[in-house]
Amino acid sequence: MRAPWAVVCDFDGTLLTEDLGDRVALRFAGERVYQEAEAAYRAGAYPFSALLSRIFAPITATREEIAVFARAAAELRPGFESFLEACRAADRPFLVVSAGLDAYIEPVLERLAPALRAHLEVRANRATCSPAGLEVAFHGDDCGFCGFCKGHVVKELQAGGHKVVVCGDGTGDRHAADAADFVFARRGSSLARYCRERGIAHRPFETFHEVMDAFPG
Repeated sequence: MRAPWAVVCDFDGTLLTEDLGDRVALRFAGERVYQEAEAAYRAGAYPFSALLSRIFAPITATREEIAVFARAAAELRPGFESFLEACRAADRPFLVVSAGLDAYIEPVLERLAPALRAHLEVRANRATCSPAGLEVAFHGDDCGFCGFCKGHVVKELQAGGHKVVVCGDGTGDRHAADAADFVFARRGSSLARYCRERGIAHRPFETFHEVMDAFPG
């Protein structure tokens, strides 16, 4: 018997209503560092993984200071908790997969009800905080494009017998969308545009209520 559907969900801008990683970088490293690193990345000076390292490197805040900011700033996308509960009830594995940092992701997810948090598996890059700056340890194999290639996670789940739904919004979700069995792309996002251009079957969404209503199978 085939294993159930599994969900791979992006964090910044997908599970949340906005990009919390950007807000953390701007708050603790400063706008100048962020803008200069972003401009160099868009000019092709280095890959996305190097951009991540550069925008977070100047941060000298502690993990607890980052956590306090993250908990106060984060807003879950409407319907997320209901969708997660539906996946838990249906025994669908649910992975939050992000090129962002555990230092701000974990504190936000700790706000969930214990049964919901227990159903989530988080895969994200790891932050080591110190007075000398923040060091990013990248999770898993980097394809050189994503900062943490979610396509590898999708293929891992498929090798285990699952069909995989991907929920995402950005360029870092493209390889996951390429490999997925079904894609939900946030309406108006770069991922939605990528799926249209590549002919990848997908459903635009704005809330997770829409994802629940259109979930395959």
